[in-house]
Amino acid sequence: MKRHQYITVDLKSISATVHRCSGCATTDACCCSKHEVCVSAREMKNIIGALPMAAKLCPWLKDKNGFDNVFDETERGVFAIDTHENGLCVFAYHCDSGIRCSLHSVAGQMGISPHLLKPYACTLWPLVLQEPPDAILSICPDAFQFPCNRARKEKDNAISPEILDSIEMLLGKAACSHILAAANKGLHSTRAPLHGPLAGMH
Repeated sequence: MKRHQYITVDLKSISATVHRCSGCATTDACCCSKHEVCVSAREMKNIIGALPMAAKLCPWLKDKNGFDNVFDETERGVFAIDTHENGLCVFAYHCDSGIRCSLHSVAGQMGISPHLLKPYACTLWPLVLQEPPDAILSICPDAFQFPCNRARKEKDNAISPEILDSIEMLLGKAACSHILAAANKGLHSTRAPLHGPLAGMH
C-alpha cells in the first residue's frame, strides 16, 4: 500500500455527524453485523493474544482443542473475522447495555487503549479511509443506517468527541489538533500529517 505522509480529511461530513455507541439492542441495525471486518497479520496476532480473556465474554471462541480459528485469509496477509449465522461478529456479545465488543471490553480490563486490540476499521467507525489515489478520511456512506450515528442538527463546526477520540488514537495528537483547528475555522476539508498508528499501515 502506498505510504502517505498526509491524509485529506473531509471535515464537512465529519462535522455534520454525531456518533455515540450505546449498545445496539438487536443485530438488525448493528454495525457489528453488517460489515465484513478484515485485519492485518499484526492485528490478528494482537487479537489472538487476547483470546483467553475475550472467550470469557464469548465462550463460543473456545473449542475442544483450545480456541477456534475465527480468521479466514482473503488475500495474502489479510484476514476476515468470522461471523455468526445472523452476521454478528464472533467477538460481539450481548449484555445488559446491548451488543458490545469483547475486544473493547478486554482492553478496558487490561487498562490499554481499545485501538491496541480492536481492528482499525472498528476503531475508526463511523470514519472510513478511502483510497485510491489519495488517502481520504471521511464518514462511511451508510453510517446513518445505524442508531449510533445521527446528523448534527446544530449548525456549527464541532466534531463529535467520540469521533475526535478515534482520530487522535489513529492519526496522533498532532493530526488531531490540526483537524480540530481547521474545523473551528469552518473549513470543509484539510490535509493533516500522519504520525499515529494509521501511518504504519501505509
